[in-house]
Amino acid sequence: MRLGSELRELRNRVGLSMEGASDALARRDQDISPSKLSRLENGRGAIKLQDIRALLDLYEVQSEGQHELLLQMAREARAAAHGAWWTDYESALPSGLSTYVALEAGASRLLAFTQCLIEGLFQTEDVARALIRAADQTASPETIARQVEVRMRRQRAIWEEPRLELVTIMDEAALLRPVAGEGAMRQQIRRVVEVCEALPNVKLQVIPLDKGAYAAQHGMFTLIEPRDLTLKPVVYVDSTGGNLYMQRIDQITRFRRMFGDLQAIALDTTESLDLVRSRC
Repeated sequence: MRLGSELRELRNRVGLSMEGASDALARRDQDISPSKLSRLENGRGAIKLQDIRALLDLYEVQSEGQHELLLQMAREARAAAHGAWWTDYESALPSGLSTYVALEAGASRLLAFTQCLIEGLFQTEDVARALIRAADQTASPETIARQVEVRMRRQRAIWEEPRLELVTIMDEAALLRPVAGEGAMRQQIRRVVEVCEALPNVKLQVIPLDKGAYAAQHGMFTLIEPRDLTLKPVVYVDSTGGNLYMQRIDQITRFRRMFGDLQAIALDTTESLDLVRSRC
C-alpha cells in the first residue's frame, strides 16, 4: 500500500521508531499505539484522517503539496475499504477525478461556479457524453461510456438521503452553447428546470450576460463542505493543466468570499429559473 510505505519512509526520515512515534503522539494527546502504526504502514489498519494529519504533523511534512497528496491517498484508501462505488470506475477516470468523486460523496454541501458548462449534477446523458468526448478526443467509446455512467451515478447524491445541498452559480453563456446539438440542449435546459423545481436542496443562480466582467472569470471552481465536521473544506479547481485541491484557511476564505461576490451580482433564484425557462 503506497500510503503505508510513504508513512514508514517519513517516520524513518525523522529517526523515530514506532514506539517513539507513539510516545511523541501521546505527548500531543494523540492516541496511536505502536501496533496501530504498524497496521497503518502495512495497509491493514482502519484509516482515520485525523490520525494521518497527526502523523504528518509529527513527521514535519512542510510541503503543502505532499501534505495534500498523502491526505488524498488516505481518502482514496478509506473509500476503497468501504466499497465505494466509484472505485469500480477508476481505470476509466481522468487522473485525480476519483479524488473529487470521493470528496463529493462525503460532502454535505457544494458551492459550485461554472462558466461555459452546465453543472455536472444537472447534465443529461447526451450532454455529458458530448462534453467528455470533446475533453478527450482520444478516449475510446468504452471509456467515454464509463465516464458518463459515473456522472449519472453522481447525480443520485442530490436525490437520495442524506441529500447533498447544491448551491450553484452559472454564467448565462452556458445556456447558449448548443452542446450535443440544439435539440439535446433544449432537453438539457428542461432538465435544469425540473431539478430546481423538484428539489429544495438545489439552488441555482445565473449571472446574465449584461453584467460584463466579474470575479472568477479565470475558471470554474467548487467549494466542497464535508459532512464530517472534523474534516476541512476543500476547494477544487478544474483546468486543462490538471486538478487542483486547496485546503489552506486563506484559500478557503478567498474562494468563499469570491462565491459570495458572484451571488451578489447574479440574478436571485426565482429570476434565474425564469431566465432558464425562457431558453427552453
